[in-house]
Amino acid sequence: MGASVVVDPKQLGRLSRHWNCRLTSTGRKTGNPRTVTIWFALGEGVVYLTGSKEVPQWCRNLRANGDAVLEIGGLRMRGRARVVDDEDEGRQIRQRFVERYLLARLSRPFGGYSRSVPIVVENLETVDA
Repeated sequence: MGASVVVDPKQLGRLSRHWNCRLTSTGRKTGNPRTVTIWFALGEGVVYLTGSKEVPQWCRNLRANGDAVLEIGGLRMRGRARVVDDEDEGRQIRQRFVERYLLARLSRPFGGYSRSVPIVVENLETVDA
């Protein structure tokens, strides 16, 4: 893998104009890279992700191995993901998605983004492609 540099918070903040990110995690059974395109939200030096209440495979993979690679708007970063088990922190993360995405707001009455799996990707470093 190429050289890495800690992600500048200003650089991270500019990514908010993008709607999706590509997440690559390591398959918990195969050890192979697994990539999905998903929504994201930004925090102070972190990227938030959330999976459906059914716990998608990428969430299970990140729980087993927290190494994550994110690609947002041409910026490639790696970091350490952790599944959030604290209810208050999880609720705050889900709220970020409700505020950011119309579809998340519309799905709330049907249980969407009220029981989804919240994830924080921390210790972000840029990665040369």
